[in-house]
Amino acid sequence: MTTAITKLQNNVQLTELELMIMEEAEQEENAFDMIPTRLTIAPGGINQFSTTDGETMKEVMAIVAVSQKARAYWPGTGSDQAPLCTSADGLHGNFAIAPTKTQLTDAVNHRAVHPAIRLYDEQKPFPDYFDCASCPLGQWDSADKGRGQACKSMRRLVIFVDGWVAPALLTLPPTSVKVWDIYCSALKNKRSSYFAVRTKLTLEKAKSAGGDPYSILSVSMAGALTLAETQAVMELRRQFAEYVRELPIDASDYVTVDGSTQSQTIDPETGEIHSDASQIPF
Repeated sequence: MTTAITKLQNNVQLTELELMIMEEAEQEENAFDMIPTRLTIAPGGINQFSTTDGETMKEVMAIVAVSQKARAYWPGTGSDQAPLCTSADGLHGNFAIAPTKTQLTDAVNHRAVHPAIRLYDEQKPFPDYFDCASCPLGQWDSADKGRGQACKSMRRLVIFVDGWVAPALLTLPPTSVKVWDIYCSALKNKRSSYFAVRTKLTLEKAKSAGGDPYSILSVSMAGALTLAETQAVMELRRQFAEYVRELPIDASDYVTVDGSTQSQTIDPETGEIHSDASQIPF
């Protein structure tokens, strides 16, 4: 366990056995590659977070060290493949190097067409990146159905869950982005920040315009960090900020109302969720 993480977990009472195991594990350098646990909002409106190792949690108490905007575009009615275009910083889009024929066909027939499609047709080289702000897929009314955005806006969080000794990743889907942004904005107005407090994350049930149940994020501040804890978070932010910006985006980052990865849109005026996606196993 790094010194910074130790400072954040100083309220955790480890047993003698746990201490012995962790001290021995610290001596291993080449046993395995540490892969951060992923937390996701379970589909179906069951109001639980699920982890990559099969655990479910109704409540998460954590320090969010890094929050990063991200975007991804999946054309068509649904896919468990990588998205056609991704942006790990929410600013610069990277079109897939080897898209499938199905993806290209779906993209061509989309209401709004990605700028790369025209370059494909004209056999012109791609730029280093596509500008997300001006991309037609990032505008409202660009989704095939509804008034939402074809390219999905997300937030990728690096969190340190109380009692855990390694960071976890939590990607917020479009339905929870506004909740998170309001929370962060309120903290900033109070001369604080999301990374300077402990945050309680829970889920609330909602229903889409079609009646499908889903869960939406609920967050509240659980107390300010001490100076020592804040300094530790600053150190961890330097370690993981670049990591989350370079981490590839895949289907596991975005699960919608029904557990699929596609065709879910948000009405910008009513906030209603519209989903006609096919069922894709998560």
